[in-house]
Amino acid sequence: MAHLDDRGAEPVRSVSPPTGHLTLAGICADFARRHAAFVRRAAPRGITRREMLASMAAGASAAACVAGALAAAAKALPKSRVVVVTHPEVIIRDYRVNPPVLRQMLDRALVDLTGKATESEAWAAVARSDDFVAVKHNSIGRPTLHSHTEINDVVASRLASEAKVNPKRVLVADRVLPPPYDELSEPFTLPSSGLKTRLRRLYTDAATAVVNVSVLKAHFSGGLSAAMKNHLGSVNNPAAYHGWQPGRMPKSLPELNALDPLRKKTRLVIVDAVRPLFAGGPADNPDYRWDLRRLIVTTDPVAASAVGMRLLEKQRAAVRGKPWPLTAARQMVAWGQVIGLGNADPDRIDLVQADMA
Repeated sequence: MAHLDDRGAEPVRSVSPPTGHLTLAGICADFARRHAAFVRRAAPRGITRREMLASMAAGASAAACVAGALAAAAKALPKSRVVVVTHPEVIIRDYRVNPPVLRQMLDRALVDLTGKATESEAWAAVARSDDFVAVKHNSIGRPTLHSHTEINDVVASRLASEAKVNPKRVLVADRVLPPPYDELSEPFTLPSSGLKTRLRRLYTDAATAVVNVSVLKAHFSGGLSAAMKNHLGSVNNPAAYHGWQPGRMPKSLPELNALDPLRKKTRLVIVDAVRPLFAGGPADNPDYRWDLRRLIVTTDPVAASAVGMRLLEKQRAAVRGKPWPLTAARQMVAWGQVIGLGNADPDRIDLVQADMA
């Protein structure tokens, strides 16, 4: 186990985000430019009814983004701390990882995230001894594109040993749940689309704390699967969200995460970036995988997604030799900041890198 006095790692330092990102205002402006370019291209040949409806929706979303950005800037949230921890020995082979190394990485991340003096105090900041903790992981994409189950094991064991949570009150969960946790809540209505959705009662009734464990991967049409998208496994109608058009997942996913049972109970967000997928997705493609050997750890699902997105965009640009943005993902993290769920702008994120030798 890595302790504060013998971690043997480089000093923790604040780091700048990768170059080439856009701020929230920049995302909104980019959104508006893309919409204007679409209208110009369509005008000479005439526009179909479907394109007209899509154009109207995109124009309204661009305007809402700009208005929301101004409002968000006027009442900015406190900065969000995000710890990106790296260990060169976390991968054993292919997709297999080293559990003791994962434990060291999470212990280090929790200390750096909470500012506590010891690992026990850091884990105790995540959960109390009387909590019922739901560890929401991502099992989609097995056997090579799910969040590593070893992360769940470390979280559960450290909550039990350090935070003194009864092991019987830690439930690792995804889409398939035992009764009564699989029962559905009364419907919630997402504000931008009017979409009605129901959460599993694990999150509305049983759990008092939630740990969000997701995997970092690009998703079709410029989207992103990470912290916010992870909770599509917590609702009754994930298919109703799909489609990265401006009015659908880029808005619906932040609004889902902003529902009180998820927003108020989320104590920790972990994004598995050990072997991310930087293009394609959601299906695995070895051509788009690389060994990053990192975990992203925070309490802010928007900031976690924004940091993960920029890591993917940096790799995409390196492979293509020019910017290759995740356009829909940029819109998603921007909307998360607009509605006050969390921070997306780099200057609103206290980004800390912990490199463990």
